[in-house]
Amino acid sequence: NTFTYHMSPAGMLFHEGIRACGATVVVAGTGNTDMQVQIMKDLGVNGFVGTPSFLMAVINRAAELGLDPRKDLAVTKAWFTGEMVSPSLRTVFEGEYGINTCQAYAVTEPGGCIAYECREKSGMHSMDDYIIEVIDPETGKQRGPGEVGEVVVTPIYSLDWGLLRFGTGDLSAFTDEPCACGRTSRRLTGIVGRTGDAVKVRGMFVVAKQAEQVITGTGHISRYQLLVDRINQRDELILRVEANETDSDTTRVSEDIGKRFHAICRVTIDRVEFVDKGVIPEDEQGLIDRRKWV
Repeated sequence: NTFTYHMSPAGMLFHEGIRACGATVVVAGTGNTDMQVQIMKDLGVNGFVGTPSFLMAVINRAAELGLDPRKDLAVTKAWFTGEMVSPSLRTVFEGEYGINTCQAYAVTEPGGCIAYECREKSGMHSMDDYIIEVIDPETGKQRGPGEVGEVVVTPIYSLDWGLLRFGTGDLSAFTDEPCACGRTSRRLTGIVGRTGDAVKVRGMFVVAKQAEQVITGTGHISRYQLLVDRINQRDELILRVEANETDSDTTRVSEDIGKRFHAICRVTIDRVEFVDKGVIPEDEQGLIDRRKWV
């Protein structure tokens, strides 16, 4: 358990959960990667609880110390919270190191873990202890399935204090489709950013982090700018990209990105512009809102 036990509920929350499973808790806490590596190696630790970035740091440090993480560390399962594990990092954990990963969404104020992944890893199931809503942070109105909005939480059974519709500031979407595991509860599809990271385009929120994962995840793009403009009283979405040298079929690349973007972000890219390598400065990548409301 690499969560702190000091002035934070996470350490004790997972300590009690691990014990309830019948496992032995190794109280490791945060930081000191050299010590973490030594503990994992000497005790044959086979489970990890913490953040994905910290587990990656421990694995990298083990390699720097001359160990082979695949052979010298026995970790086969990891439970993450505190930050979302990206699809690419999950592939590294599971594909390269054989670590089965799951993640949960937890918020301190409402009481801890409010949604969790099952073995299918197709979204995080809502806990029965909470009413979870996804709303438009500007209007407060409910969002529909697949539409990005702010996660709002109301604990139902809390005896400590009354908390109604607590705005987490986290952006997500939900699905009502039944899960292959058999559960029928609403699932959050992942945390894609914070309320300040989103730009509203034609009534839908486009989140910088989510857009980046979609665009760069195709493997075709080295750098990009996603420009939001206002033309003839209409929001226009323009994608400027530097394509990889191996991709000469710009039509195919445009269609591939457009389909993926619409499927995930629910907004259509109006135009894809290809530019030469080096045209887009490294510090000017990402989502840029150029609209002027005058």
